[in-house]
Amino acid sequence: MNRPLRRVVFVVVTAAILLALGVVVVAADTQQAASAPSRPISEQEAITDAMHQLPNDAAGYTVVATQLEPSSSHFDFSGPNGQRFGEDQAKECLVIPPLPPLPFLTPCRYFPVWVVALSTQRCDVVIAINAHTGGFGGAGESYRGTDQATSTAFDSCGITPGAAGTTLTWWQAGWE
Repeated sequence: MNRPLRRVVFVVVTAAILLALGVVVVAADTQQAASAPSRPISEQEAITDAMHQLPNDAAGYTVVATQLEPSSSHFDFSGPNGQRFGEDQAKECLVIPPLPPLPFLTPCRYFPVWVVALSTQRCDVVIAINAHTGGFGGAGESYRGTDQATSTAFDSCGITPGAAGTTLTWWQAGWE
């Protein structure tokens, strides 16, 4: 075998070994993330995460109700100001970054949900927070009145999904 061909073979074999080692490390990390015990976040943590989804960390909003729903498979929340919000079949799936969720290789699970209802004079907002990760799980809003300065009707409460970010990247929201 000539010298340049040996170098090419050496580089290819080395790259294959490094790739295989990388896959083993990612698989081990994935297994560890999947098997780690998950303690639901506290009510106060859920309120803080929900407030991060609104402009100015919900300055001017009042928390009117919170409720822990045991599963995202189905729930229907009714707040004291008439707010309603529900979800069906919301799941989070384990992912191996940078790959997308692969349902046939990675597990999906339902998760407990903190539902947080907030109100101002012009908005009623219900925000669902994943009780495993603290991530945004959905929202509903209703608004009323007009802007006194411009005499235009309000058309949004300013929810910005994902504004709080997530601290856990292994589990990502998905619907089946």
